[in-house]
Amino acid sequence: MAPRMTALAAVLASGWMTASHAQTTLPEVEVRAFSAESREITAETLQRTQARDMAEVFATESSVSVGGGGRNAQRIYLRGMEGSNLNISIDGASQGRNLHQHRGGIGGIDPDLLKRVDIQAGPGADRGPGALGGSIRFETVDAQDLLDPQRRAGVRLKAGYASADEAWRGATTVYGLLGEGMGLLGHVSAQNAEDYRIGGGDDAPNTAGRDRDYFLKFSLLEQAGHSLRLSTERNTNRGLYLWGSTGSDMGYAPEGSVPVYQESERNTHVLNHSYRSADTPWIDWRFNLYRNEDSLKNVTTDTEMRGEKTGGELRNTFSFGLGPTRHWLTVGMDWFSEDLTGLDFRSVKQTTTSRNRALFIQDRIAFGPLLVSVGARHDDFDAEYGPRSVSGSEVSPNAGVELDLGRGVTAFAGYGEAVRGSGLIPASWMTNITESTNFNDGNPFEPERSRQREGGLRYAGGDLLRAGDQVNLELTLFRSYLYDTIERVGGGGGQVSAIRNNPDTLISTGWDLRAGWRLGAYGTRLAYSRVNSENQHGDPVAISRRRNAPTGDRLVWDNQWRVADGLTLGYTLTAVKRLSRVPAGQIERPGYALHDLQAAWQPAAVRGLSLALAIRNLGDKRYSSQTSIAAGTDNIVHEPGRDVRLSASYRF
Repeated sequence: MAPRMTALAAVLASGWMTASHAQTTLPEVEVRAFSAESREITAETLQRTQARDMAEVFATESSVSVGGGGRNAQRIYLRGMEGSNLNISIDGASQGRNLHQHRGGIGGIDPDLLKRVDIQAGPGADRGPGALGGSIRFETVDAQDLLDPQRRAGVRLKAGYASADEAWRGATTVYGLLGEGMGLLGHVSAQNAEDYRIGGGDDAPNTAGRDRDYFLKFSLLEQAGHSLRLSTERNTNRGLYLWGSTGSDMGYAPEGSVPVYQESERNTHVLNHSYRSADTPWIDWRFNLYRNEDSLKNVTTDTEMRGEKTGGELRNTFSFGLGPTRHWLTVGMDWFSEDLTGLDFRSVKQTTTSRNRALFIQDRIAFGPLLVSVGARHDDFDAEYGPRSVSGSEVSPNAGVELDLGRGVTAFAGYGEAVRGSGLIPASWMTNITESTNFNDGNPFEPERSRQREGGLRYAGGDLLRAGDQVNLELTLFRSYLYDTIERVGGGGGQVSAIRNNPDTLISTGWDLRAGWRLGAYGTRLAYSRVNSENQHGDPVAISRRRNAPTGDRLVWDNQWRVADGLTLGYTLTAVKRLSRVPAGQIERPGYALHDLQAAWQPAAVRGLSLALAIRNLGDKRYSSQTSIAAGTDNIVHEPGRDVRLSASYRF
């Protein structure tokens, strides 16, 4: 756990309002050390914007772009790096690799289950395995988070409608206390959606689907310093989609293409235990154990691919003083084993396994106005590539520093490395690697690596523009390198002709600017991100599956105003600049601007009732995400047009 230091700068909370049943209040600004690279999306933001899928979960975060159009084709990019290069976890359960194209990663989770989403783009030894570009951590709610302080049990019923895809949604959440500090939560949700309408009319074909989420969580909190959480979740999606190539994850399908009925399913089981001793600062430990199971079925052809991942983490943070310094020393280990199973091009069942075991140490040191963070991670890995295997071990160091310059200004800088041996190749192609495949032209495989640098300034203060206001400013400059990625060559529907270390290095350079201002019942936040993606020769790069995607400058301006008790209004502007720096032969991507409105009302006459309205893409803009893959020159799937969403929830 990072130390909390009031002498250093504050991080602006991503959600401006916190709901407490029938009353809404603005939160206090949270103060953290080493926080420049960590951003949080709160449950309040997700509820206000009525987020339903991954693209909408990250809609208020300028450094994250989600392309693909329909839910089954969405890919996440953080500072230009695709989600395959991130450690994405749910309650500490690291999610599995892609099963086919991009499917099988974090494709779906009900946003109503989320307490927060933590985005960490910077370096750190304790970010988990495979965090080449950082990590995204989803944390689910406990029963205690939903309970009214005066009640021991409760029920939340929720229903909603969205006009763009004529989607109907319903959810039931039951929660209560079984004893002192002991909670139990059960949640079931369902959504049926048709093909969504794009801006100006017409439908995006093969985007309809049926989503279901089932969740059960036991939580025993703060009992003599101990907290225990046990959870299990099943998330499913069913629909008629294209299986591969054009129409599946890039462009509109050619005329005459026939979609196939597909079912994707994720089962995640997690145990989390933490203990903080009240008697000694030497004990502050966390233990995590998980199993993640993914499957993708092509019901039409009766084929299935599966991924099964088991892993865990154990860490302890020692707090102690040493001379004039204060230390928070984290020591730990994590591990996973993942099996990918599918039918090869001869209809023979094949399984490949990858493993990673790691030890890490991270010391965060306070010395007056100076904070220093140093750490290292030792990964020992082995991975199968068909009949061949790759194994090795690497040490990845990192270092960071923060200096309080006074008057609310802090300077920070950091450097870190990461390594991975399991590669990017999805299960559908891993099963098609044979003895006759060209393995890196006979050369030994190198593990995939990344290096990251960042630095900047932040300011936190008050009474700047008006008495009683709070102001936050932060500028972060970064440069990231991704190299030696292990990729397949050929094998779209048959044997993989070759796998290799890609000789090109991908470099993402840019900056994030964030500004927040709050006064009384009004809060506003501005986030601006610029990412320049190029290779080692300085040439611009195109979208590369499972590696990276360039994008134009992104601005998100989010506003929230508590008009009166129980009534909150919001407005979000998203503006993306035209992407004109593209490789020869590639088309420039047009920019766009979107306007979203939100309103939430909790009528005092009906305690527990909440009504919400959200209008996304108010101007019915016809546009495509710049990180959506094109089929040919200009065949790119459009995003939804104007979408009016209504929801009602009742808690009793």
